[in-house]
Amino acid sequence: MNISSNKQTILVFSDPHQHIDLAKYILEKENYDVAVCLGDWFDSFDFDSDYDVEKTCKFLKTWVPKDNFYTCFGNHDIHYLYDNPSTRCSGYTRHKDKLITHNLGNFMPFIRDKFKWYIWIDDYLCSHAGINTYHMNPMVELTKDGITKWLDEQINFATPALINGGGHWLYGAGQGRGGSLKAGGINWQDWRREFEPIDGIKQIVGHTPHKNIVNHHTDGSLDLTTCDNLNIDCHLSQYLLIFNGKITIKNTKDL
Repeated sequence: MNISSNKQTILVFSDPHQHIDLAKYILEKENYDVAVCLGDWFDSFDFDSDYDVEKTCKFLKTWVPKDNFYTCFGNHDIHYLYDNPSTRCSGYTRHKDKLITHNLGNFMPFIRDKFKWYIWIDDYLCSHAGINTYHMNPMVELTKDGITKWLDEQINFATPALINGGGHWLYGAGQGRGGSLKAGGINWQDWRREFEPIDGIKQIVGHTPHKNIVNHHTDGSLDLTTCDNLNIDCHLSQYLLIFNGKITIKNTKDL
């Protein structure tokens, strides 16, 4: 999927983890044309009561159908949206699984189908945790078109495996997160221990929490808005606005 910031403002945030009041505050206070979340709506250390789970489900039923709202799969989403034991990670409980299934009800298939594995915003590949050349064969062309073709092919293989209870690298965990893969998949790759920049491909990810938005240590620039690789999982303390290809980092406390 491609979204252009030409003459429109794209709001990008990540990892709400059931802190729905804060996510709604950002969405309702900020000015934007399109909103994109990089995933992880469920599971929280601070907002994990039944009430918080139900509020998250209600939010998704309201916001996901909007034409200008998009979200990617996070590892803390996929284990509730699909009944696949191999996707379960920390925070998962059978009780929450049943509660989410009950609260989403007939909306479950629709909401699940609206989630994306990745979204291009201009020339930034946006996903929950990013991609790594470790998973690519040498024939993959490291361009936007080449990466898109390869990812779509992988998604076509991964989707039936996910539905049928099988495994696939796309949603597999890497060694940095206790998994078996050298590098985690697109919703599992650890930023500190597994992420490796890809020449010619810019990425915006979440998944690995920090106090504020950070760039990758290999970027060699102190100006985050011009870096090729950004991690925006910061407990919603900050978010991005992208307009005409230019990134601005905003502080939630300033709203």
